[in-house]
Amino acid sequence: MNGVAVVGAGRVGLPWAAVLAHELRIDVTCIDTCADRVETINRGHAPFSEPQLQQYVSSAVEDGRLTATTDPDTVTEHEYVAVTINNRHDEDDGFLSSIEDYAQRLTDDHVFVLRSTLPVSVVGRVRERVERAADGSPAFTVFPERLAEGKAISEIETLPKVVGTDDAAGRRAMQNLLGGLDCEIEFTSPETAMFVKLIDNSYRDALFSIANQIAFVADELELDAFEAIEIANHNYDRNEIPNPGPVSGKCLPKDPHFLMDEQVCDQPRTPDLFTATRRTNARYVQRAVREVMSYRPSEVAVLGLSYKRGVADTTNSHAVAIAEQLADEGVSVSKYDPHVPDYDDVQTALQGADLVLIAVNHPEFGDIEATINEHAPGDSIVFDLWGMVDRTALDRPCQGIGRGPDPESDDVLGESWNGARKPGAIQTEK
Repeated sequence: MNGVAVVGAGRVGLPWAAVLAHELRIDVTCIDTCADRVETINRGHAPFSEPQLQQYVSSAVEDGRLTATTDPDTVTEHEYVAVTINNRHDEDDGFLSSIEDYAQRLTDDHVFVLRSTLPVSVVGRVRERVERAADGSPAFTVFPERLAEGKAISEIETLPKVVGTDDAAGRRAMQNLLGGLDCEIEFTSPETAMFVKLIDNSYRDALFSIANQIAFVADELELDAFEAIEIANHNYDRNEIPNPGPVSGKCLPKDPHFLMDEQVCDQPRTPDLFTATRRTNARYVQRAVREVMSYRPSEVAVLGLSYKRGVADTTNSHAVAIAEQLADEGVSVSKYDPHVPDYDDVQTALQGADLVLIAVNHPEFGDIEATINEHAPGDSIVFDLWGMVDRTALDRPCQGIGRGPDPESDDVLGESWNGARKPGAIQTEK
């Protein structure tokens, strides 16, 4: 019995499996309920886009180090059994049932590795299910993922690893598994390891909510939040304020709720900051739809559909949500994303649109002004959610949440501070 069984061949499980197989030369089997995904992997193809993933999967499959299957019994053939199943908010019971199904196949010789993100209070329940169902006492470890999509491979190889285990056997096993990577390994308790993961994303979500609150206030004051944030950050080391913008995807909208679960929120002495900051970010989509609809558009071109810049993943995307809500309001919606296939090309999307919505801050939109001027109707307006459009390069009005009034003349602070160029602004990824 050797190697690693990775339960779940999604955006957490497959990149990790590919790194273990390609870089560390470890035999890895991915177990997934999707037969099409399993077949795709076994043909040496990555089922989704992620930098370097195709190369790693192809090489590892060709070398015989990486395989995939739908058979859960395969876990019995591997020393490490790593669970990367996505656990959605308020669906703990179903997740725990899946854990128990796999735990029934484990023995003293196995190392159980929990990679899924959970409320801290659920970690102990997972351990109880494993101990109750297993035929013996497998080592129990918690190794939460801390990856940014679009950087998964490089971060698996280099980011510090936080591993939770309560016994020496688990520590030795995880040191043996991860020791070949060029990164630090920080050992702590299982609960603390999960706590760290939730802190990571709750902090980031709170940081973005501060920027969005600034944008909401700027709208009321008729000021440009992007310009103000740039000036506030400029050569002032105590500030690292990101630009405003929508927050979506899998982790940031969920992990603050996991951090502030019922065990915490039931205590009246515990302030509930992270739920409040999450609520601020969650309101961004409704505010964007309301402001776009205030222009009474008949057709909107939505530029960007993914949940963040530079990726093709539309899971829980704010841009998709906005497009759907605009359609529900009776607006005709055309769509374009340079990373997402099966949508219009940008010229087609712009034709006929009386409002152009910059919904995702893709690098490809960094010089979109000339394309808009050429292909969108002359009487259209631009609504920029990210403050990335240079208003002075457009031949039409440009508005957006927190952007302030569109000036008719150069900004009084000069060209370098015109709200379109932001040399000092923090472009933190969401």
